[in-house]
Amino acid sequence: MEEATIYSKGDLQNIPSVIADFEFFAQEKWKIASDKSGSGNTANIGSITYIADILKGNGIFALLGEEWFNEYWQNYGRINFKDKKITDLKSYLQFKGKTDEWIGENIVLKRTTGNTKDDE
Repeated sequence: MEEATIYSKGDLQNIPSVIADFEFFAQEKWKIASDKSGSGNTANIGSITYIADILKGNGIFALLGEEWFNEYWQNYGRINFKDKKITDLKSYLQFKGKTDEWIGENIVLKRTTGNTKDDE
């Protein structure tokens, strides 16, 4: 397609789209949230980026639930544990007295490879 091509209203159906194959979804924020901030200098809640997990609501808090999500993000970066600010879920759960085994069974690990909606 030429960038300088001019189309009339009658040609609307024939204009090639720059995007296609939309898939709409809705998930509650806690189901697709990450344990990292969305930007580098604030405590904005970040989201997971693995498309298949986004569509399934399979974020790091998916097994823990909304209460843990709320508690974690209300305290994000405000608690010191082992001489550093807590900015990851595993450290926060350790601070709350959870064992590594419990943590491993109750958080969804971040996935980044493949990253298509068809990945399982």
